[in-house]
Amino acid sequence: MDILLYFAAIALILWSQFKVNNAYSHFAKVPTEKKISGYDVARAILDANGLQDVQIQVSQNGLLSDHYDPKTNTVNLSPKVYNDTTVASVAVAAHEVGHAIQYADHYSIIGIRNAILPFAIVSSYAGWIVAVIGILAGIDALLLLGIAMLGVIAAFQLITLPIEFNASSRALQILSEGNYINPDEVADSKAMLSAAAMTYVAAFGATLLQIMRLLLIRGRRR
Repeated sequence: MDILLYFAAIALILWSQFKVNNAYSHFAKVPTEKKISGYDVARAILDANGLQDVQIQVSQNGLLSDHYDPKTNTVNLSPKVYNDTTVASVAVAAHEVGHAIQYADHYSIIGIRNAILPFAIVSSYAGWIVAVIGILAGIDALLLLGIAMLGVIAAFQLITLPIEFNASSRALQILSEGNYINPDEVADSKAMLSAAAMTYVAAFGATLLQIMRLLLIRGRRR
């Protein structure tokens, strides 16, 4: 059963990656009628919300490396999202701007996530190491500690979900009400962002499956 859970976790991650890559590949070929680029829509939305101090930069980390960095107060867009005038570019750019607006609005859940972040970072590096040592050395306390650290990662991923969904909701509302794109393109943008959101859902699900797997291993050893 623990082997099945292991492969189920891998399959879940691969499925989500395939889904978002497939959606991006499709909508990156669908031009918007108004020919507005990712940069243009991001700049327009930021300015409309009084966020002229937020800068927009080109990310050099490759495809779908788009993100908002609260430390530098910058929206970082991958080259295609920054330059292209497609549904994918507009949707992704608006989503990242949604995160900038969340920080400006002091969206409460972000504070909770930031409080957990240092523990999640440590757990992401050490959780599996501690768990594997606990298994190999037969030290139950270490295995439980590793499982607990994976639990911290799961908690962080769970809290991240409403933040991502809210950013997408904000993006779609702004795109629609601001008349940046046509109504049918809003539906396409929603499909693009929904596929992207599945990567976060899948990551959370995969972590839960791995925790269940370790608990089964512990139960069998006992």
